[in-house]
Amino acid sequence: RLDRGTSGLMAVARTAHAQDLLQRLLHTNEFIREYLAVVEGAPPEAGGVIDLPIAKAEGATIRREVRPNGRPARTFYRVLEKRGGRSLLRLRLDTGRTHQIRVHLAALGCPVAGDFLYGTELACLPGRFALHSAYVRLRHPVTGEWLERESPLPPAPGALLEGP
Repeated sequence: RLDRGTSGLMAVARTAHAQDLLQRLLHTNEFIREYLAVVEGAPPEAGGVIDLPIAKAEGATIRREVRPNGRPARTFYRVLEKRGGRSLLRLRLDTGRTHQIRVHLAALGCPVAGDFLYGTELACLPGRFALHSAYVRLRHPVTGEWLERESPLPPAPGALLEGP
């Protein structure tokens, strides 16, 4: 599933059986998901892993936060480009916590551009933020065939690299 405000690719099962099989593949090497994100500023390193536990924020219904008692969460990232006070990152999920990428990047001090919940909303991205599901590779749950799809970053989030 994709957070509301995230664009891009999503795998959809046509049957309950296929959905069950896909869920078993999730977070294995047979189901890879990568994202592109335009973030405010830049992470401290050009690449690495963000390994911070995530839990529901106290008293919140949706908001999550990094907390010692949270569930394990790991996000691999690589900085692709830095321009205009922002950076373009490629991210791969190792786990799949709610809002994981958004929470992890905010914890590093470089929230996803336009993220109304963990950063600052941008008028030029109404109803969304600069997070895009760019790559999916998975083994078809019934045929076993490898499926691979890519989707480029849409123009509006990409334009954020030109300046505020």
